[in-house]
Amino acid sequence: MKENLFSIIKFLWENKEATIKQISKATNLDKSTISRYLKNLKDTGIIQTVGSLKQGPKGGRKTQIQSFNYNIFNILGLEIEQNGINCVVTNLKGDPIDNFRIKEKINKSNLVNMVQKIIEEKKDSNICACGISLPGIINSKEGIIVYSKALGIENFKLVSELSKVNDIPFLIDNDSNVGAAYYNLKLKGSAKNILYVYISIPYDIHDFVGVGIGIIISNHLYHGSNNCSGEYEFKLRLIEKNNGYVNDYYDFLNTHLEDEIFYEIKTFLSKLAGEIGLLVGIIDPDTVIFDGGIKFLPEIAIKFLVEETRNNLFLSKQRNINFITEKKNEPVTAVGAAINFITKIFENKQYLAKIFKRQINNGALEIK
Repeated sequence: MKENLFSIIKFLWENKEATIKQISKATNLDKSTISRYLKNLKDTGIIQTVGSLKQGPKGGRKTQIQSFNYNIFNILGLEIEQNGINCVVTNLKGDPIDNFRIKEKINKSNLVNMVQKIIEEKKDSNICACGISLPGIINSKEGIIVYSKALGIENFKLVSELSKVNDIPFLIDNDSNVGAAYYNLKLKGSAKNILYVYISIPYDIHDFVGVGIGIIISNHLYHGSNNCSGEYEFKLRLIEKNNGYVNDYYDFLNTHLEDEIFYEIKTFLSKLAGEIGLLVGIIDPDTVIFDGGIKFLPEIAIKFLVEETRNNLFLSKQRNINFITEKKNEPVTAVGAAINFITKIFENKQYLAKIFKRQINNGALEIK
């Protein structure tokens, strides 16, 4: 896809709507070039005229306002878990249009078939791509599940296998990275460097808690030199001693008073705050987000975690950091899987070309 065309589409996607003058100033393209491309884009439905500015005192032709059509295609976002798949359909802005859950134990033998089944069921939803979130070490560049203990999968070329039975592009990543991608888009303008902490508390409260870290630097998701950034080993249990409590995490939350729960997990929260405080001190983000099973804890426990993390920061008074705890009803990871792909589309013209292949194949959009 030509660079000029990509620049115009990206600008309008990021800014929702603009005039030719505004596009010209942002892209350094002359107005005649922009006008030519806009006609092409409007013919394909990617851009639409949504209004015009008032005429000046001298009259003349009205200045039209152009807007990106976020609903021209939809993205499927899938959060793969051990016991099921959370599914969302979003537009190209990342706004959820539909969401549902499939309850079934997921492993290597049925993963491809399950994804294919979901795509078949949503074939009338105008889906042009699929983003997938998975637990474990994921090589997103090569589309490989390197290792997922939760799913019992190792060195599996998931994207390659999915591409054999589907003609839409796929992007896979781990759950902490897609969570970071979600907030990178939702907080754009107010957050630039984000540390996203995904705390996976197991069903058995005496098993080790998993901690995943998603890192956003200058509004770009950071994968690291070996595609393993954020893979953080954390060998702590929610409750170290078995005091006769039920093993199931959610039963534990539902059958005990908030003060009692806080008392039992306070040691865990203190240790977690120390570890996260160290990472925050090194990375120095403007925003820290806690998500995962931690969000179901009593409010007193969550406030303690945030304050303890602050207390563990070196030069804490000199750092202006916003701490956010995810709401219980947000489908962050599934939506984040879709947003992760959407962000890729408008960062890379090759991805954009894949998405608009229908228009390209019809000759409506030109590619170098």
